[in-house]
This record gives sequence, C-alpha cells and structure tokens, in this order.
Amino acid sequence: MSGQARSVLKFSGAVVLAAAAIWFAGAGCGRRGESGARVWFYDQQKKQLYAAARDTIPPDGHGVRAIVVAFRGEEKDSAKRRVAYLETYGQPLKDALEKAKAARGSGKAAKEAPPSRESELFRTNNLVRRVEEAEWHVAGSAEGRQVVSEWRTWRGPDGREPVVCMP
Repeated sequence: MSGQARSVLKFSGAVVLAAAAIWFAGAGCGRRGESGARVWFYDQQKKQLYAAARDTIPPDGHGVRAIVVAFRGEEKDSAKRRVAYLETYGQPLKDALEKAKAARGSGKAAKEAPPSRESELFRTNNLVRRVEEAEWHVAGSAEGRQVVSEWRTWRGPDGREPVVCMP
C-alpha cells in the first residue's frame, strides 16, 4: 500500500470516528439528562400518576413518589404499568432536602451537606406504602423492606420479570 493510500485511510478513519463522536453527542442532546429527568408521582386524592421533575421532594401537595413497574417488553404500554409502591419523606427530612436544593439552586455552598441515605434522618423519615394501604412504614423497617422489595417477586406472562418504568 502506498504512503498516499495510508494517509487517505487514516484520514477517512479519523473522519468516521469524529462523525461517530458527534452523532453520539447529538443523540444525548435530545434526552433530558439528569437536570431534566422525570419520575412518577401519584396524586393520592385523584388516585392517578403524573410525571414530575426528578428533584421534586415528596410530598408535593397531594403527590408522593411512585415506583412504577411493568413486565419486560410491556414498559411502553401505559395500561400494563403498575404502581409497585409509594414513597414520601417525613417533614424533618423534607425540610433538610429542600434547604439543600435551595442552596444548590442559588449557586451558594450549603452550610451543611444534604442527609445521605445512610443517615439517621433519612433512615427514620423515608416512608413507603402500598397504593391500597393507608399506613406508611419506615422504609428500613421489616414491613417497609417488604413493601419495597415484593414487586421483584411478581411475574408476568411467560414468567417475565417486572422492570421499573420512567415517564
């Protein structure tokens, strides 16, 4: 192979790689990304799902976060989606998370870090329940762990497993 042919091949390869990089970068632009990510919320009065910004802190009016699942292959069919469980936060945790969110939004450094999921505040104020129940359970309690994990045992047609659905 001549030197000119090698140069042409190298240049062509570089162009293909650059085009692929641009395409992948552009493909990500249409997505909402972390800042525009959406999650399911459940209006407890209307008993219906709605999409909310990922950083919405429950409870939000009558809405609480909903973990929504469908069986593999049926995620896009809204009639097949099912609420696995609901999640909300006790007031002390909600206050701490809103304070951290406000500091982050203002561009100022927070005086204290937001509570981590391992913190006592989070462990005692992260509440879950089944849609059909009225009572909330601390997520880390025996009943709370049951609520959070039981959907993983559900099976659909042909033994398909459920997967979490995003709006």
